[in-house]
Amino acid sequence: MGGSVGRYTRDEVVRRSGVGPDFVERLLQLGVVAPAADGTFGRGDVQRVRLVDACDRAGLDAEAIAEAVSTGRLSLAFMDAPQFRWSEYGSETCGELATRLGIPFEVIRETSAALVNRHLSPEDPAREDDESIFRLIGMVAALADLDALVRIGRVYVDGLRRVADAESELFQTHIVGGLVRSGLDYGAALDRATSLGTELTPLMEQMVLTLYRRQQERGWTEGNVEGIERAIEASGARVGPARPPAFVFIDLAGYTGITAAEGDATGARLARELSAMVERIVADHAGTPVKWLGDGVMVHFRQPGRAVRATLEMVDAAPTIGLPAHAGIAAGPVVMQDGDYFGRAVNLASRISGAASAGQTLVTAAVVDLNEDPGLTFRPVGPLELKGLAEPVEVFEAAVSG
Repeated sequence: MGGSVGRYTRDEVVRRSGVGPDFVERLLQLGVVAPAADGTFGRGDVQRVRLVDACDRAGLDAEAIAEAVSTGRLSLAFMDAPQFRWSEYGSETCGELATRLGIPFEVIRETSAALVNRHLSPEDPAREDDESIFRLIGMVAALADLDALVRIGRVYVDGLRRVADAESELFQTHIVGGLVRSGLDYGAALDRATSLGTELTPLMEQMVLTLYRRQQERGWTEGNVEGIERAIEASGARVGPARPPAFVFIDLAGYTGITAAEGDATGARLARELSAMVERIVADHAGTPVKWLGDGVMVHFRQPGRAVRATLEMVDAAPTIGLPAHAGIAAGPVVMQDGDYFGRAVNLASRISGAASAGQTLVTAAVVDLNEDPGLTFRPVGPLELKGLAEPVEVFEAAVSG
């Protein structure tokens, strides 16, 4: 690194931004980036080069951006703010990184598309923080197959992409947009919002980490409870009460598609009407909504028969709010912690709900055995292979007699 810490030579700006020297020269001539008095550049300059390069490749040419900056209609000074500290390209290639970490490059090649959204080759430059990703991947790859790593990686990336998109919408639509509506031009609004973002970003990151740990506690507790259940069963002891509770997962079929087609307002309306419908019917059958899932809900019932009766009513009523529903019901012992329930019954209900067709309610054999409502019938559907479960599960379709 040339100069003081955080200051770069022109050649380092080229390397760290991942563009060609001609593009950096172009931006220098346009005045989009400029060196300090000592001839060095800062991290903000690297981010400006990368941002304008992305715009230029998308058809928003650098000359138009430079004109907007020169006339005061746009400012790129916000890229100097501390929250814009995204990693730059380092001095290693991906192949060199793999060798240093002792990871077969095949592991990086197979997981990179899911994790970093591009297929990497050994000659590609590695980003400064790639090590934090691939060191972990290399350790786990010794214990799990690559397909599992790719699937898990997609879950991480998809979830965090939604977080980042929500932050961007908050910033652009509500904060910057609100300042523009108050009378500021876009450039001034962006600068004002960036100053606020300097305070908000570390708080938002801490909130994300806190919420992740809460979800981690929930997920790990669920796994631990299921492990304890299996260990007790293996010892020959009876698990749970003689009449365990039932859990229902009910989801709207086609919710994602209609939200994509008609917008978030439609999605919000459907979720609101689903909530009102569920609360009304569940209250009539002594059930308790446990967890709202946007397009669905998890409900707890003390009596499996009442769970089935209530669920059939909810599935029957769902089309009146705009979409059909499908549901799954399972019964079994659970552990309650911090207002949530954990156990195989919860997992089973979720899985068989996902296997149900629109308008269908599927239940486990335990629900059939515990049912005391003579007005219900159960048609065998057969053993189903369910995601995340080692053995097929015997499943029945519930209906009202007659």
